[in-house]
Amino acid sequence: MKFQKTIITSLSLIALSACVSSSKYDETVTEMENMRKSLGDTQEELTASQEQLTASQAEIATLRKIEAETKRRNEIYAEFVNKLQSMIDGGQLTVSIDAGRIVINLPDNVLFNSGSANLNLEGRQAITQVGEVLSQFSDRRFQIEGHTDNVPIKSARYPSNWELSTARALSVVHLMTEIGVKPENISAAGFGEYRPRADNENDEGKQLNRRIEIVMLPNLDILSSELPKVTSQ
Repeated sequence: MKFQKTIITSLSLIALSACVSSSKYDETVTEMENMRKSLGDTQEELTASQEQLTASQAEIATLRKIEAETKRRNEIYAEFVNKLQSMIDGGQLTVSIDAGRIVINLPDNVLFNSGSANLNLEGRQAITQVGEVLSQFSDRRFQIEGHTDNVPIKSARYPSNWELSTARALSVVHLMTEIGVKPENISAAGFGEYRPRADNENDEGKQLNRRIEIVMLPNLDILSSELPKVTSQ
């Protein structure tokens, strides 16, 4: 009888030991799975951090390129002012930065007779001086923009101010290419009376609106390919 009790006790201990071992095993497996999941989460966080760092570095590089372009624009602006100072002092033109663009503004009475798109003598001399400066910047593009006041013009040659403003811009373009500005670096546009600088209700305002603007276009290669990298972050 005592022997049977011993056997039963031993079997009970073995069964209990087996239960404990099985429970410990399950705990170990669960712990390992949790560690594996934690390691996976950590790896994902590390990858995300690395991607964010790479994106930040690319953004910094892009901003530096844009900053360099802005600095170069300001240097060119200073050069324009220096080289055209005598014309500025003489009231023949102004140089400004407008919406990030360098703009050389020439009143129409310096360049053209009323209702005409043919450059007069003073106008040819003025455009020649400006063109000689622009030709020194062969890596830059310029747009010649014609503007008028809101007084209608109706003639066989110029049915509206669109035609007159465009013809005047083209006259400037043709002369500039003759004096050395690369044709691929220059274009013409006519805006008629639709981009006024002043109120057309008085003579002074109308005079300010009748003008030729020579605009140095931004470096589109940088703005089109680099800026989206910043704005898309």
